[in-house]
Amino acid sequence: MKSKPGSTEPDLHSQLESLFDQVWRSEADWRLWDRLDAAVMLESLRAKRAGRLPDEKAA
Repeated sequence: MKSKPGSTEPDLHSQLESLFDQVWRSEADWRLWDRLDAAVMLESLRAKRAGRLPDEKAA
């Protein structure tokens, strides 16, 4: 569906492409944060196994 001549509004196809682009970028950000969370969790587990967590030494 095309927009009216002279209209500054994008057509539905352009709006859908823009929406998909926004979703794909958000998913990429979520995957990045998931990887960061996993890396922090693994490092915490390694530190705990090695017995060098600061919380354990203070207690």
